[in-house]
Amino acid sequence: MSVFFRISITVFILYLVGCSQEPSKIHYGSDECAYCKMMITNDRFATQLVTDKGRSYFFDSIECMAAYQKEHKRKLQQAKLWVNNYNSPGQWLDAGQAQYVKSKVVQSPMGESLLAFPSATEAEKYTADNSGRLMQWKEVKQLKMEMNR
Repeated sequence: MSVFFRISITVFILYLVGCSQEPSKIHYGSDECAYCKMMITNDRFATQLVTDKGRSYFFDSIECMAAYQKEHKRKLQQAKLWVNNYNSPGQWLDAGQAQYVKSKVVQSPMGESLLAFPSATEAEKYTADNSGRLMQWKEVKQLKMEMNR
C-alpha cells in the first residue's frame, strides 16, 4: 500500500469517528436552548439534535426540539434526535422510538408538559398513576408552539 492510500484511509476513518451522532454532554445551568434561548436547567426535559456532521444542538424541552426541527426540516433530514428518559435523566432515548406522555401534573420548561419514556409500558404506568395522554413522536412533531420567541 502506498503512503498516500494509508493516509487517505486514516483521514476517512477519523472523519467518520468525528461525525458521531451520539448525544453530547449538556452543561446544565450554562448551555442554552437553540430554539427559545432559555438556559437549560432540568435534565428530565433536556433534549438534543445531532446533525449528520456531528454538530449538537441542545434544547430545554421536547417541544422546543420538535419546533426547531420543523423550522429547519430540509437542513436536518439526516439529524438524530435524542430525548431524556423522564424516569432516568441522563439515559438518552431515540426520539422516534420513545413513548411520550402529555402530562396534566408535571410542568415542563415551555409548558407543553411532554415527558419521554423508553417503552409504552413505562408510559402507560405513568398515566395509570398520574393524569396524562399517551403520544407518539409523529403527534409531538405536530404540536403548535404557542410562545413568543
